[in-house]
Amino acid sequence: MGKFYIFNSNIEDKKYKSATIIFNPNIEFDFGALKNELTEHFRDFHQTNALVFLHCSTVSSIDSHLKDNLDKIFRSIPKAEENSLVESIFYVGYNKLDFIFSKKDSFLRENFKEIVNQGLANIFISNGGLVESNGVSHHYVFPSGKHSTKFLRTANVLVQKNEIDFIGLNLLHLFKYAEIKNIYCDTLSINVIGYSMGQYLKRYENRDDFNIESFKSYDGIFSKNTRFYKDSIFLISASTSGGLVHYLKENHPEIDSKNVCILYYLPIEKASNLSLERVLCNLERNEKFSYGLEIYKQFKAGEKCSFCENQSTAIKIVGDSFSLDEPIINSRNIVASKYISKSLKDFVEVFKYNEETGTSLKVSFSEDTINRKKYNLYIDYENIIKNIEKKQYENHKNKIDAFVNQYVPASLKYIIHLNDKGSELLAKYILEKTKCFSKNSIEVINHSELADKKILEDESGSILIVASCITNGKNLLYLSRFFRNYNNIRLIYFVGINRISDSDKHKELKSNIKYGLYGAENSSFVEIETINCDNSNFQTPWEIELDHLREIQEGLNEPSSFIKDRITTITNFSNKEFKGGSEKIFYPDISGNELKIRKNSAFFNSNDYFGNVSQSDVYFTISCVLNNMRNNRVDGLYQTNFVKNLLDPFIFNRFNDGVIQAAILRAAKNDELNYSFSRKNSEDMLMLLKTFAKHRDEYQGEALLEFLHALSVGKLRLFKEHYITLVDELSKIENKYIQILIKIILNVYEKSL
Repeated sequence: MGKFYIFNSNIEDKKYKSATIIFNPNIEFDFGALKNELTEHFRDFHQTNALVFLHCSTVSSIDSHLKDNLDKIFRSIPKAEENSLVESIFYVGYNKLDFIFSKKDSFLRENFKEIVNQGLANIFISNGGLVESNGVSHHYVFPSGKHSTKFLRTANVLVQKNEIDFIGLNLLHLFKYAEIKNIYCDTLSINVIGYSMGQYLKRYENRDDFNIESFKSYDGIFSKNTRFYKDSIFLISASTSGGLVHYLKENHPEIDSKNVCILYYLPIEKASNLSLERVLCNLERNEKFSYGLEIYKQFKAGEKCSFCENQSTAIKIVGDSFSLDEPIINSRNIVASKYISKSLKDFVEVFKYNEETGTSLKVSFSEDTINRKKYNLYIDYENIIKNIEKKQYENHKNKIDAFVNQYVPASLKYIIHLNDKGSELLAKYILEKTKCFSKNSIEVINHSELADKKILEDESGSILIVASCITNGKNLLYLSRFFRNYNNIRLIYFVGINRISDSDKHKELKSNIKYGLYGAENSSFVEIETINCDNSNFQTPWEIELDHLREIQEGLNEPSSFIKDRITTITNFSNKEFKGGSEKIFYPDISGNELKIRKNSAFFNSNDYFGNVSQSDVYFTISCVLNNMRNNRVDGLYQTNFVKNLLDPFIFNRFNDGVIQAAILRAAKNDELNYSFSRKNSEDMLMLLKTFAKHRDEYQGEALLEFLHALSVGKLRLFKEHYITLVDELSKIENKYIQILIKIILNVYEKSL
């Protein structure tokens, strides 16, 4: 939970086209917290042209106070642009009535309404305020009788205090001329905003608390018993028509429309002047600044609903709640034609294990950098480029050479590479290829040292920006910002492997990177290989396992040598020599044999893989397949609060190689293996687990330890009563580690609902 609300905003200004807004809801500044929160922000978002601090007006000498702590602030910001930002820091105060600007802040004053709207929209969108269904399994019915696959739910977004306070402050400004003694909210969930407004008034007026209550949406409006006090304001959480505002006015004419506000408004129907007058945030898509929500289809009450006609379940919305006793459960299978694409097979074929080079597809590696960026899937591009002349990588080399000849111009002056060894080696390889036709002396620069290399803004020519692998393109966006004022320089982005998780993010990155002074095709973006990977940056399955094993070991009277060896194996994955795990990434079978893939697998091009594939190659393939399923919002593994898409338990029967079963268990998300949602699925999974336990000494049960590990960490879940049945079966097995796991599984059972 952060102390600051930080967001990026696009601005219509020649000099400051974007800004990072830092809102401090408190009186004092906690610079230690600010440093940490800025670091987190810039991990996911690019640097902008300005830093804007929104601070309480009661703080004196804010500029000198912040300047004393600039060092802490700049440690959180990419080094390449620190110097330019020193002159681009702005301070905007706020009180109970408005924001306070200085004379030099004219560009902020002119754009501030838009900046605030972007900040409010960001809170809504990033916190999942738009609830969506695919319309196939279910859709929603509103209190007004409308049907839709989407709806606005403000309750979802009121999570962080700093964000709630940002909403509260801007609401207070909207009602600055109102006498507020009572606040009525259409749903109980937004009462917290009223409390936030009250805290600000206490700060500036030292006044008593005021009354805050809910009028229960349409029910409260139509009730004859509803009475509203004088000096009241009315907050409507979200609307697509403004209907609630009209109902308020029609049924309670004593209410002044100036005392009514819709927090979040998306004008799906024709916007009324009455509604638009009192809107805090307009969520409608703004193409100019690239934010907001697209207008979606709704069916009015009495109108024929195509979702209902297609047997979609209609879920009633009551206030901010749903008339849904339990989520809709779907079982999803791995359909080869949909998810095991030829492009995936071809990619793995090139970069998988071979005797000369090993594998370049690894797991659970953390970079040796300040940020310690960690990878569940790690592509060792340094290994690829060091062995680029080997036959294994012939196809990749040919692509690089062809793209260098096609896209690298003779006007090239600089090659700037990202700060990793693979990018450096790729840059040097390209340099050797370009010497023969370049008319300039080409300088190779590490992007982390770019600020020290004085490339003049009026210089002309071309710059090649080289990246070995990209997961989100954030560093490329930094460089795009850095060169924004170099009007005579042409940028060419050259990426070895683009591994962004889905095609939409891929398109967005390319669009942002290529856009510039001369429009949408200002810069070139070249990628040798493209593969959609799961790029989760939280704990990897092996980090979770490591923590789990250490906890088990600490609780044993006598340390387990099996656990000790397993801890050593996992710890070595982050060794600089190994650079990720490739073998022994899964538990062996009960006899200690490592899991290996058998012939005729649907996940590879031909049987040539047999004997020439590592465990991590299998895991990489399975992880990409599941990622493809998650990208499918219609009948894949895309999750919502109301629909749970589970991996069909019989996947483990269909794909009966232990190594594939282990890869599925490790690569799956918790929700995808949570069979406690469905008795039928849990029964099916229990039956399979009992079979695996019974045939533990055969191929059929070779991944038993992986299944038990998934159960013990709470990833694979069953109906509560099914745990005991399974434990009874497991208790027959004479294996020390399984007996340890039984105790852990019983703990999971006891904590289950």
